Amino acid sequence: MYINHEIYAADVASIAGENLPWEKLNGKNLLLTGASGLIGTIIVDVLMKKNREENLNVKIYAAGRNEKIARERFADYFGDKNFEFVKLDVNEPIKSNFPVDYIIHAASNTHPLLYSTDPVGTVTANIIGTHNLLEFGRFKKISRLVFISSVEIYGKGLNPEDVFDENYCGYINCNTLRAGYPEAKRAGEALCQAYISQYNLDVVIARPSRIYGATMRLNDSKAMSEFIMNGVRGEDIVLKSQGVPRFSYCYGADCVRGLLYCLLKGECGEAYNISDSSEILSLREIAEYISSLAGRKVVFELPNETQAKGFSKAVNAIMPNDKLRSLGWTPKDDTHSGVRKSVEILRSLVERKGN
Repeated sequence: MYINHEIYAADVASIAGENLPWEKLNGKNLLLTGASGLIGTIIVDVLMKKNREENLNVKIYAAGRNEKIARERFADYFGDKNFEFVKLDVNEPIKSNFPVDYIIHAASNTHPLLYSTDPVGTVTANIIGTHNLLEFGRFKKISRLVFISSVEIYGKGLNPEDVFDENYCGYINCNTLRAGYPEAKRAGEALCQAYISQYNLDVVIARPSRIYGATMRLNDSKAMSEFIMNGVRGEDIVLKSQGVPRFSYCYGADCVRGLLYCLLKGECGEAYNISDSSEILSLREIAEYISSLAGRKVVFELPNETQAKGFSKAVNAIMPNDKLRSLGWTPKDDTHSGVRKSVEILRSLVERKGN
């Protein structure tokens, strides 16, 4: 699907060419939850490229709840000896008996509309689901689990000028619906540390900033995702606030690049921010940039009650990435280039489907 697009294929090739100890994955088995999501899709494409062109021979168990979506995204891999779709609900104890050496836990509700319409699922995937995967990993005596956490664990900055390094802890009002996602991610991280201490399990925690890219779900309700889809469809960019907040973002391909550094070079028990810190744009500046790409304008619209319940209360969320850079990782795209590529890839795919 995506891999046939020139720009996306170049991103995948760039990741596959990173100077990483890929040999750790040679002949191994990797369980990837949330495989057909924004991040999971790119991970699968990168590893399958390594398998087919460099004989990496890592078996990918791509886990998810919807086989139809997986078949659409990974049609070329079904039947390949190094790819297997596993229908899995992480909220249920994992009783499957396939071999596993590594786990990447990327399954989670990740956008505001799901936070407000499926708050229970939002919490359970990050607590019960994480517990089930840690137990499965312990039983299988895996080499490493990467837990994909979130910038949301930092909460709201205590001071406007604060930056969110890996030791920062801001304010979260836990007595709200919206707290389900960040609090569950915090609890998931605490579970990881408990398994490290009590069972000597090897776990690394990745904390992505706000991630975007062409492999996102087309109904993703994050502001950046909605802006991109407005641009793809040639519509006015709809801004549902004054657009003042400034956040760290990261293009999907660079996020996956960072996750692979965590998997193959990170230190057990450590957390790593994944963010592009080269430029910090406000939501309004991003909306204006995408409107310029689409030849449209920015319009303001109040969110409805359901949308508003899922919105973050953070004003600024700036994440330095020095710790991940110390492993050798470098982001290749800033927000301007990443957004431009996302719009180009998605516009091409949407037009193709329309035909």
